[in-house]
Amino acid sequence: MSKPKKNKTNAVLYKEMTIDMKRPKIMIIMLLINMFLAPISLCFFLGIMISSVEASCSYRVLAWYLIAMVFVEATLLLFLTPAITAGSISLEKERQTLDVLLTTRMTPWEIIKGKYGSDFIFLALMVISTFPLLAIVFIYGGISFFQLLYIGVVLLVFIGFISCFGIFFSALTKNTIVSVILTYLFVMIYFSVTFSTPFVIQSVIAMINETLYYDKNAFAWITDPHFINGDFLMLLGTFNPILMIYDVLGNTIGYNFGDYASIKGMISLCGTDVLPHFTENNILMKLWTPISMIEMVLISLGVLRLSAAILNPVKGKVKERKKNVSVAQQQ
Repeated sequence: MSKPKKNKTNAVLYKEMTIDMKRPKIMIIMLLINMFLAPISLCFFLGIMISSVEASCSYRVLAWYLIAMVFVEATLLLFLTPAITAGSISLEKERQTLDVLLTTRMTPWEIIKGKYGSDFIFLALMVISTFPLLAIVFIYGGISFFQLLYIGVVLLVFIGFISCFGIFFSALTKNTIVSVILTYLFVMIYFSVTFSTPFVIQSVIAMINETLYYDKNAFAWITDPHFINGDFLMLLGTFNPILMIYDVLGNTIGYNFGDYASIKGMISLCGTDVLPHFTENNILMKLWTPISMIEMVLISLGVLRLSAAILNPVKGKVKERKKNVSVAQQQ
């Protein structure tokens, strides 16, 4: 007698895709995003037409158009993603339907995957809907189809990374408003810390090197003004999604972290000579975006696993049972 085939369809994801995705608010949000980006696109489009009539289309105009559109879109996604994902689990708690889900054959991990997957697909549709506006640069040249596709993949990793924190705080709290606020606070703090930490550490190392080098009485044996090499700590910036987007745009327009000019720009940003050992041939700087994408995918998986563990109703009972057994054995 053959065993019945196990249904591999995620019930939560199927419900979200068949019912919730048909609601008008989905199309309204996508329409509002494109309406917000359209005037920016129109201004650059008119500028490109005027410059092409007078002489020829300037590549600098195309580059600035691409930078402006991607960063404006990333900013919109940064503020929209927590609002969309932070209520995924907490709304189920408020409606008192989460207990029903947990009594089914679905595991907490499958519930988290279904909620995360539906939110990610919705946000991915918003990113894909903006591709025609970004493709204006592709029409005039200066960017290939695969470069445009690469930018789209980076934006998908960007929203996937932020979404996992919305799911986490939604599973952690019982109130949607509290979950949304915590998600916004955490994302803003995370972005600020991961952006400033590499520059702060490098500046401190540069100050220490300067103190050691010029204090000939106590440290006469130090002859190198860059005695402490902390250049590799700059790679802490790979955990920052904004720097990832900056690097992929730099690769597209020919100016990125791997260029020596970009390294000199970071040195001037810190106000001191903090990256003396980095050159234009540094392979880690050239692979900034792939390294950053891998890190964010791994972090997202870890946060989602942690969310499933928080959602597991058996976990606390097992711990309590073990504690009661150990107390009984001691008595």
